[in-house]
Amino acid sequence: MATTADNALKTGRRAADDLADALRAAGFTFPSLSGDFPVMDRALVQLGGLSADEAFRLAAWVRERTG
Repeated sequence: MATTADNALKTGRRAADDLADALRAAGFTFPSLSGDFPVMDRALVQLGGLSADEAFRLAAWVRERTG
């Protein structure tokens, strides 16, 4: 039987995969993006190691679409 923590871990991994796919479609790659172990049964996503150049590029991309 799956525990709440197991379900949260699976949800975090699915969310990370979904975000990675969306970012990839926009031309961005987060090498360390992954689902992480839940804290207090809450699903988490670890965004991981992103180069400073990619972070600046992503920030500019977001600003162009939100401002």
